[in-house]
Amino acid sequence: MRYLSLLFLFITVHAFAQDCNCSTQFKFVKKYYEENNPAFQQIKADRKLLNAYNDSVRFISNQLSKMQGNDLCNIYFSRYVNLLRDHHSGIALQFQRVVSFSSQAVIDSFKQSAAYRAFAIKAIDTTQVLEHLKSKSRDDIEGIYTLGNNIRVGILENGKDHYEAIVLKKTNLLELGHILLTLDRIGENAYSCFYNMGLLGFNFNQVYTDQIHLVDGNLPQLGYFKAGSAAVTNQWEFKILDSSTCYLAIRSFLGELQPQLDSLYKAVIPEIQKRKYLVLDVRDNGGGAERNYFDLLQLMYTKPLELDQLSVWVSPDNIKALETQQTPDTRLIAAMKKVPLYTFLSLNKGKQETWTMQASDYPEKVALIYNHGTASAAEGLIVYALQSSKVVTMGAHSGGYMGYGDVTTVDIPCGKFVLRTTTTKWKNKSKYEFIGIPPMVVLEEGTDWVKKAGEVLSGKH
Repeated sequence: MRYLSLLFLFITVHAFAQDCNCSTQFKFVKKYYEENNPAFQQIKADRKLLNAYNDSVRFISNQLSKMQGNDLCNIYFSRYVNLLRDHHSGIALQFQRVVSFSSQAVIDSFKQSAAYRAFAIKAIDTTQVLEHLKSKSRDDIEGIYTLGNNIRVGILENGKDHYEAIVLKKTNLLELGHILLTLDRIGENAYSCFYNMGLLGFNFNQVYTDQIHLVDGNLPQLGYFKAGSAAVTNQWEFKILDSSTCYLAIRSFLGELQPQLDSLYKAVIPEIQKRKYLVLDVRDNGGGAERNYFDLLQLMYTKPLELDQLSVWVSPDNIKALETQQTPDTRLIAAMKKVPLYTFLSLNKGKQETWTMQASDYPEKVALIYNHGTASAAEGLIVYALQSSKVVTMGAHSGGYMGYGDVTTVDIPCGKFVLRTTTTKWKNKSKYEFIGIPPMVVLEEGTDWVKKAGEVLSGKH
């Protein structure tokens, strides 16, 4: 998966140690990544990259030294992790409820605290606001949202590309007009967010996160859904476009979807194999389990597929992380202990392996559509598809979440954060990390990509 969502962290409770300043925590973060992260080893081996990295680290260290408190350390922690160009590594927030809502007396006491009273309340005319928001289209960030069972907010623009989520209905905790979060547009349907978590009784007064996406009119990473929206939408679509062309869209390869996807493939693959062309759409598919796309490979297969070679970075911390897993890989641990520390250990013994399968006569051509939201396991599908002579890839660069893997975690001392780092590197796929896989045919935003794919397949383009 591309990242831990704020929604997941919302419902996860961790213990945390005493607070300390951002600079102290950053020293731990930097040292841990430099010793244990395989992507950093790529930087270290290139003098030009290393000099640029060191310049950026000095800037980040200087900024962190000026910060008061540590709620927002992760703004600069995230900027540091971006230097590694390793999408599966990152700094996550460790949330803990510090207020028990077991009684109204406890809630009333919390609401009288200086921290709670410091949060802004905006005077609003709810009738006017509701009337304004009801006129907005579903794909507009402005709208009426629900959070959980009883919190209702309106997201309203307040300045160019700046938005506020304002409480529209008083609860036993929140007052009408409380600003729960602010959003700033950083791209098409992408936003950065400052979330006033202290209002909800968490150990953070305010947290920052970026790359929040508007999806089908909702903000699922934050748990915000438009009124009347379902929290979970269909993850696939199949239809016959014409007598010679099928269309199959799959938005997720999550492991828990395996039974449903297996059933889907049994139903639609025989239909696809009756027609000359297939448009396979994996836009905004954030990945999941590799197993969940294997059945699709037969539709594109034309020759033995070359498997990428995988290496693990050997360090004391990475060995320790393996040893503490619920079911340790004892063979891998033993192999890592036999080689020099701070080197890569090949897990393929340097051999090129291939994968063969039964080819399918139909479809004769496949258009594979993807975009920046296509990531991780979904990019693995693209890599295999590129080895087929019957596939044309179309759309925009993929997300670039595929060069490194096998994530381990460690708590950052003193605080509210947990560090995630990859431990393995793919020999060939790592060249796509952070930049994505370019399509053979670039498609412009705002055009009908499915129609364009059909035209390319039939030779009308």
